[in-house]
Amino acid sequence: MKKIILCAVSALLLGASTASAFDPRDLFGNKSSNSDESTGSTSGSGSGILGAIGDFVNNITANDRFSVDDIVGTWKYTSPSVSFKSENALQNIGGAAAATAVEDKLAPYYKRLGFTNTTLTVDEEHNFVMKLGLLQLQGTIEKDEENHLVFNFSAFRSLKLGSVQANATKSGNKLNLTFEATKLIQILNKLSGVLNSTALKTLTALLNSYDDIYIGFKMELAQQGK
Repeated sequence: MKKIILCAVSALLLGASTASAFDPRDLFGNKSSNSDESTGSTSGSGSGILGAIGDFVNNITANDRFSVDDIVGTWKYTSPSVSFKSENALQNIGGAAAATAVEDKLAPYYKRLGFTNTTLTVDEEHNFVMKLGLLQLQGTIEKDEENHLVFNFSAFRSLKLGSVQANATKSGNKLNLTFEATKLIQILNKLSGVLNSTALKTLTALLNSYDDIYIGFKMELAQQGK
C-alpha cells in the first residue's frame, strides 16, 4: 500500500511540475491569492496542487471506522475542512483538489467569525461541548447506520437546535470533521446575535453556490479524555 501511495504521489508531482499553468482553484474560477484583503489572513490548510496532494495522502491513512469512545477528549482547530457528498476524496485527487480550493475561500470567514479558536470536548457519556468563538454549543453525539456521526445540538442548556449529520475521519491524533452545510448554517443563523452577521451572510451565500457540501474543521487532539 505504501508503495502504491508513493507511486501515485510521484506521478502527481511530476504532472504538477510539467503543467505549471494548472491551478485547482481554476475549478471554481478563482486564481487569486489566498490572502483575505480585509484581514490579511491566509489559509492554514495549504493550497494548490501540493495542498491537494497532502490532503489526498492524509485521507488515505484516515478512516471512519471508529466509535464515539475513540474521540473522547478535547480537540483543537487547525484549519477549515470541506468534503462533498458526491465526491470520494479518500480515493479521488480531483475531490481533494476541489475541497482544498473551497477551504482556501472559507479561511478568512472563519477568522472573522472566531471559528479559528474552535474546540470540541467529548466526554465518556458522549456529551459534547463545541466552542466556536463567542458561541458555545452542546449536546450529544451518536453514530448512525451509515457510520456517520450525528450531533444533536442545543444551546443555553435547554434550547434544542436539531441534529446534523457529520462526515468524520480519524488518523492518530487528527480528526477531520465536516457537517452538512445547509443544516449547520441554519443552526448558526438561529444564534446569529453572537456572531459577525455580515460574515455569516457572506459565508451562507458562498456555500449556497455548491451542492451537497459539508464544512467543518480539521482538528488535533489537545487533551486525551480520562
